Amino acid sequence: MNAPVAANALDLMKFGIGQPVPRQEDPTLLKGQGRYSDDVLLPNTAHAVIVRSQVAHGLIKGIELAEAKKMPDVLGIWTGADLNAAGYGPLKTLIPVPNRDG
Repeated sequence: MNAPVAANALDLMKFGIGQPVPRQEDPTLLKGQGRYSDDVLLPNTAHAVIVRSQVAHGLIKGIELAEAKKMPDVLGIWTGADLNAAGYGPLKTLIPVPNRDG
């Protein structure tokens, strides 16, 4: 299927590939008049934190959970072993990201 041909040079200047698209929300957010999703706190809101190795391609040999379990308001702690036991398997990216080795 062929792409439509621009009617004139003005169309290319106004709607051509590579033209900037002004974001309508920026002025409001930059002036502090907007709201971010993090600004909304609903009752009984829970937050999740994922901790990964701080070293690229690092191998986590153990996880100490005792202190985290003692923290107030902690609803649960799950490790990779817990996810595997529940049938989730490894976390995957949504788009394929090839490694150097293919």
